[in-house]
Amino acid sequence: MKKLQAVLGVVLCASAGVAQAEIIDFSVGDNSFRAALYGPLGEIVDGSKSQYDVGVVMRPKRTDDLLVAHVGGLVTGDAGMKEFNLAAGLGLRGVYVGRDHDSGGAVAMGGQAEARFPGYERIGFSVYGYFAPEQTSLGDVEEYYEVGVGVDYQLVKNASAYVGYREVKMDIANLTNVTADDSFHVGLRLGF
Repeated sequence: MKKLQAVLGVVLCASAGVAQAEIIDFSVGDNSFRAALYGPLGEIVDGSKSQYDVGVVMRPKRTDDLLVAHVGGLVTGDAGMKEFNLAAGLGLRGVYVGRDHDSGGAVAMGGQAEARFPGYERIGFSVYGYFAPEQTSLGDVEEYYEVGVGVDYQLVKNASAYVGYREVKMDIANLTNVTADDSFHVGLRLGF
């Protein structure tokens, strides 16, 4: 457990150094919680922008504690459906997986999409997914994937409440389908 606390501390300290008008995202599921910080990095080329993403999913109080921490970057922009205010991004994530006696990492490829409907801008829909095959996995991690969907309601301009479903699974050493999260969750997104 001390190893998990140390990694969580490092991730949170690193994310605090880059916080500048960003979004803090915190959600609680059935057996886990997720904390994340993300925001813009700047414009790349021709209106495309970049975004960073730092976060952690923890599954405490089980027979084995599990921590999944990540840091990533996305190229984001308008996805071509202006009437739905659809934005999307593609990018990479470096993932660290810590589980009692097994640990490792992976480089995952993936992306996300978010939409808000005209006339109902306070309601948003989002979907994301990341996958790392055995070829981009390190240590005891042999494969990793994370997918999620959500619906949010913007209470005020910089604060949203949401519900969603998230699945985070990996193969570690000789175990398949080790689950960090596989549940519905509720959360808050706060912009600063």
